[in-house]
Amino acid sequence: MTRYLYFSIILLLASCGGGGGGTSSGGGPAGPNDGNPDGTNSVFTQKISQNNLAIFGRADVSSSFLANLGKAYEAMLQNSSSIDAAMKSNYNSTISSQNIYQRVGKGSPSNYSDMNAIASSPYGDNAVDYIFESGSGSDQISEVIEHLLHTITAVGFKFAFPTTWDYNNTNSQLYLAMQEAIDAGDYNITSYAALQGDAEAYRRVLTQEYAYWLILAEWDYFVTAGNVEEGYGNGNSEFKLGKPSEVITNNPLGHKLYEDYVEKILSPPNKDLIISLFP
Repeated sequence: MTRYLYFSIILLLASCGGGGGGTSSGGGPAGPNDGNPDGTNSVFTQKISQNNLAIFGRADVSSSFLANLGKAYEAMLQNSSSIDAAMKSNYNSTISSQNIYQRVGKGSPSNYSDMNAIASSPYGDNAVDYIFESGSGSDQISEVIEHLLHTITAVGFKFAFPTTWDYNNTNSQLYLAMQEAIDAGDYNITSYAALQGDAEAYRRVLTQEYAYWLILAEWDYFVTAGNVEEGYGNGNSEFKLGKPSEVITNNPLGHKLYEDYVEKILSPPNKDLIISLFP
């Protein structure tokens, strides 16, 4: 489960990020009125761009951390024999054309009173939760990998592949793969019960977190990200499948989703590199 789950839910409800909804002038969270042409403003004073993804940092975020986030994202987009050039090009162009971006803060949400602020024009609502510069080792790695994957899947894939990655359609490939894991008892969604009063937010969070766990397992990253929990084999109390072989056997629809989309665009980032970036 995401470390700042309920904060992230607030951000989801406050914006239309990844849902194809409005802009900052159309009912979403407001950005400051002091924006610069590159989207920076008095809230997000720093920006780097990596493989078309804009990464905006608060003033107290270190420049080295932003740079390392860029390197981590780049590592996820390395070429491999599984990459589909046309699909990857579509994804990259979508990140650019939809002005999808990543927000970065320091410490925790409690450090800021304006957590739903957004980057300035041409950027708007197409972002989900923050990445926080807040720790070291596996905790920081988990923070980075999880929230980059949220941005990639819940926003980037949602725009690039709107039918397959439609969290609102219970017959979409994404939703059916998730439901298979739920029905098998491998994806425990009880911690999200408080969201059931908002059906759209509920489906959105469930699919977002499922996609993260699925990819983490397919990448064999549970140990590196510190997500193995005692008593649950290679997984944890929320997602029991921590190895690629376990996904193949127990969540075949999830593995097919991974084969059809994820591995055609993303590659497992080199573990030694990621550990060196976030020691």
